[in-house]
Amino acid sequence: MALGWKAARFLHHGARIAATPVAAGPGGRLPPLAGPQRVTGAQTHNALDRFISYGYPVYCGGGTKPVVALTFDDGPGPYTQEVVGMLRQAGARATFFIVAKEIDGWPQLANEPRQEATVGAIGDHTWDHVDLTSATEDELQHEVVDSQQLIEEHSGVAVRLFRPPYGRRDLLVDREIQAQEMVEVLWSVDSQDGENGTSGAEVLQNVEDGLRPGAIVLMHENRGTTLRVLPQILAAVRAKGLHTVTVPELLAADPPSMSQLKSGNCH
Repeated sequence: MALGWKAARFLHHGARIAATPVAAGPGGRLPPLAGPQRVTGAQTHNALDRFISYGYPVYCGGGTKPVVALTFDDGPGPYTQEVVGMLRQAGARATFFIVAKEIDGWPQLANEPRQEATVGAIGDHTWDHVDLTSATEDELQHEVVDSQQLIEEHSGVAVRLFRPPYGRRDLLVDREIQAQEMVEVLWSVDSQDGENGTSGAEVLQNVEDGLRPGAIVLMHENRGTTLRVLPQILAAVRAKGLHTVTVPELLAADPPSMSQLKSGNCH
């Protein structure tokens, strides 16, 4: 049983996007991982509308601004409150892709999506975390639409992001996601924390190696190894002069080009 969760939310909180690397302020205190310039809720809403209309999955931002999107799959779960607490303490933002069965099957987790929404964005990661490319039309409706509705109910926000389990998708899946007015979100950096035997040091190294402007980083909220190295990941983001944003904020502040969308190439 997978325990963990992710959420993507474009709501009314803007991301702060700095144009210069982070420097220590008075007394040596570091500013939060979200920087000075604000992206408004209207800008993220408009960006989502635009990318939904394109119908292509998003792998990364444009790479022109010092921002990255940290994403967490498979929640909610027993580590949700700790992850949210770490992000809040660091002034960081993230996107959480939620599996609806975790809410449905674990009533004690029903309020967790609202907690995640306070530090970022909420997205749909299906009801049962199944490969959608082999789903029937009815199964696809359940996995995408029923999940979206339940996540909205428990998060209190509109769900306009979707991540297909295992990154597996086809034309039918793409059309269904677009029909439900969501953006498909994949990734440019795989922490590999979902692989059995991957150590915390390897997870950290995988993330560090991929950190660059516009990156979308895949992690899982239900992995103790990821939880243990999350403070180091946040420190690595800061050390590279980058700032954390949600996926909708990334699309508003540093949108990928049409050629990046069509090719899935982030370089």
